[in-house]
Amino acid sequence: MIAELPFVFLIAGAALVGLWISNILFDLKVPHYVARKIGHSAGGLGFLLCALLFSSGWWALILAAIFAIMLGGARYVRPQTFRGVGGIGRPGEVMAEVWFPLASLPVIGVGWLWLDKPLIAISCLLFMAWGDMITGIVRSQVYGRPVKGLWGSVAMLATCLVIALAFVQPFWVGAVAALVATATEWACGDVSRIKWLRWADDNWSIPLISCATVFGILTLIGGL
Repeated sequence: MIAELPFVFLIAGAALVGLWISNILFDLKVPHYVARKIGHSAGGLGFLLCALLFSSGWWALILAAIFAIMLGGARYVRPQTFRGVGGIGRPGEVMAEVWFPLASLPVIGVGWLWLDKPLIAISCLLFMAWGDMITGIVRSQVYGRPVKGLWGSVAMLATCLVIALAFVQPFWVGAVAALVATATEWACGDVSRIKWLRWADDNWSIPLISCATVFGILTLIGGL
């Protein structure tokens, strides 16, 4: 693991750059629901690099835990630090920037460390990181506000299907997980049209439900 330390700094640096860019966009008055998507995408890139560069999932798990602690601590101690993804940029009970790295812990633990399927595990995180990023950008252009709309969901589904095609075999299993991830994003979160599901932050529900779906199906069909 020590030999992989340069990769650790590379990945942590990439994630921090994404958070920094989110801050810059927020300071430039870019709507927060758009600015924070850069942080999402950088986190996704970091997770993908983990799967491609590390020989085991331990570094990925450690990095995710460090970022969860760092982002959570900053929200309470110095909330302006990561204002582009949360903090003063998104006050209240919404803890999106903390939930995503926290949700990655069981996904990596089960999918990578236990079942030894790193790319499939990471794909569940990419559904959130890149799929939700695309849907946020599309909705900002189509609707001009953070709302769950058809075209954003179509864009997310298309993105998740590409991710599934790249990393999940057989593809149909990944396609089902992509559809489930898109439905979860539409149904959950603080601006959900389904009021009784607004408590279920999509930053944790998308990775966890996607992970349960894809590995559940693979278990049933003997694909593990």
